[in-house]
Amino acid sequence: MKPLNTVFLVEDELDIMQMYTTALKAADVDVVGLPSGKDAMAAVKSVQERTRPKPKLVLLDLVLPDINGLEILYSLREHEVTKDIPVFILSNYNSDALRSMSAIRPDKYLVKVDTTPSRLVELVTEQLKMAEFNK
Repeated sequence: MKPLNTVFLVEDELDIMQMYTTALKAADVDVVGLPSGKDAMAAVKSVQERTRPKPKLVLLDLVLPDINGLEILYSLREHEVTKDIPVFILSNYNSDALRSMSAIRPDKYLVKVDTTPSRLVELVTEQLKMAEFNK
């Protein structure tokens, strides 16, 4: 049985979520769409409580209608169970200050308007292969 390549996609814009989900699923990536910060925090908490399997990667939008994406990133990084999950910020919000954060720094920072679905698939599958190799 093939290992699960589950990726959390935290994205409130449903058209963008659908576009990326379709591309990732075509590449045999199991995508869990989380359309709000509240949904994302609940999923993170269930991973931290070990009631849900850890995703191999989190794709995280920063600008969400209810909870700031940085709060979600901080929650991931501060907990022993989730601190090592790779996180790619996928946002149109661009800030040098964000890129230079130390403790909660994301693994990659991708600007949505510059990231085609095929490019995202390349980056995600590279990350998944690297994670499998480093097991």
